[in-house]
Amino acid sequence: MDKRLSEYRTSLVSVEQKAQEEFDKTILALSGGGLGISFAFVKDIVGPQPLAHSWLLLASWTMWALSVASVLFSFFTSNLALRKAIKQVDTDTIYEERVGGGFDTITIILNGLGGVLFFTGLILQVIFVGFNLR
Repeated sequence: MDKRLSEYRTSLVSVEQKAQEEFDKTILALSGGGLGISFAFVKDIVGPQPLAHSWLLLASWTMWALSVASVLFSFFTSNLALRKAIKQVDTDTIYEERVGGGFDTITIILNGLGGVLFFTGLILQVIFVGFNLR
């Protein structure tokens, strides 16, 4: 690989890492914020009246909590994948195995799952609000 292509690859890896970090931070902030705002909504907007389809509210809270848990767990598996990759470099098996091993795959799945769970919670919350906003 020539020097320019190698430098370009290095920059792509760096940009990918930064983008993933921002994605994780955003999902954590939005899921946590969604939980907080929905608590305020129920207390201040809906008030003491009986809630219609309260299971939607519980389901949205569950989705957001699982989203946060998914992203947090992906931090752990990402660290394990990095350790595995370092070991692969040290033992010269980096070209023979998947870089990061199964931990890399788990991290990719957890990151995607965090986003899906967030949007599922958002949709459930919007439906709940539609039923209860009067």
